[in-house]
Amino acid sequence: MRSWHSLSTILLFASLLACGNDSPAPTSGNTTSDEQRIENPKRDGPNALHREPPGPAQRNFPEDFPTLFDWEWGFELGGFGGVQRRAQLQRMPVIFVHGNTTDHGDWYVVRDDFRRGGWSDQELWALSYNGVGSNSGSSPLRSQPEASAERESSGGDGQSRSTNNDLNVVDLVRFIQAVQDYTGSACFSLVGHSLGVTLARKALHSYPELKPHVVAFVGIAGANHGTSLCPPGSETSVISCDEIARGTAWLEELNGEDGTLETYGNTAWLTIYDGSGVGDVAFAGDYGPSPQLSGADNREFPGVDHNGLRIAEDIVAEYQLFIEQAGAAVGGPNTPQCAM
Repeated sequence: MRSWHSLSTILLFASLLACGNDSPAPTSGNTTSDEQRIENPKRDGPNALHREPPGPAQRNFPEDFPTLFDWEWGFELGGFGGVQRRAQLQRMPVIFVHGNTTDHGDWYVVRDDFRRGGWSDQELWALSYNGVGSNSGSSPLRSQPEASAERESSGGDGQSRSTNNDLNVVDLVRFIQAVQDYTGSACFSLVGHSLGVTLARKALHSYPELKPHVVAFVGIAGANHGTSLCPPGSETSVISCDEIARGTAWLEELNGEDGTLETYGNTAWLTIYDGSGVGDVAFAGDYGPSPQLSGADNREFPGVDHNGLRIAEDIVAEYQLFIEQAGAAVGGPNTPQCAM
C-alpha cells in the first residue's frame, strides 16, 4: 500500500505558500543570448516578489541540439533528451514538464522507467523553465538521488523559488518546436506535473498550431480548477495564485465555458490525481476533483502524495502504457501526419 503524505510534505507546501513573502533579489539585465532580455511583465501585484533562480539548470542535450535561452532570465535553458539530430525513432517524442520550484531532474526516475520499457533518449525530453530548482519534488514513495546530486553540482542553494505559468509559456513552446525539428517528428506527447499541467495547457491555448500534433496529454496533479494552496484572497499575495486560484479569469479562459476547452481534437487525454482530498495537500478537502479535465480519462489514486503521483512506479507504468497506446493508434512517428 502507498503511504499517506508525510509531515515533511505538508511543511514543504506550507513553505511554498510562504515564499510569497520572501525579499526580492534584484534582477540582472545581463544575458548570454543575442536576444534582448524580456522584462518580467508580472513584476507587480502578486508576482512582485518573484525571485531570480541561482542560475541555469544543467544542459543534458547532444552538442547538435540548439541552445535555447530563458525568455525571462536570459541564461541557457537546461534539460535532457536526444541522441543525434534525426536519429531513428520508434515512438513519437514525449516532453515532460516539471512543477513549481523544481527542474527537469524531477523526471529522471520516470525517464529511467521509460528506458526500461524500451524508449530511447531520442524519444524522452524535459526542460527546466526556471533555472536550477530545489528538491521540493521529493516523495516518501521514491528517492531521487540523481536529481539532488545534479542540483548541488549546478550551484543550487536548496531554496524554493516560485514562478507562474505565463512567464514560462514562450520557453516551453520554443522547446517543443526545437524537439520537433531535431527529431523530425511533428507529433509529440506531453506529461505535466502540478504547475507543469497548466503551463502546458496554456502553451497549447496560446499557440493553437501545436494542438493537432499532440498525441497524448497526461496531466498529473494539475490545478485545472484551483488548488487549496491558493485559498480565497491569495490571488493578490501569493505567486501564481492570480492564475490558478479557484474561479480566476485566467482559469476560466483556459477551461472555456462549461469546460468546453479542457480537452479537444484527436489527442488522448489522461489525468492522474489523488481525489480523496486527503493524500495530496495541494488538493485538500473539496479541491480533490480539481485536477480532472472534462472529456479526459480521469484516474484517481486515493491517498498518494503530490509528488508520489508523478513518480510511483505503478502510476508511471499506467501513464507510460497510455502514451504508448495513443501513439500506436496514430500509427507511429513515420506516418505522413507526423512528418516535418
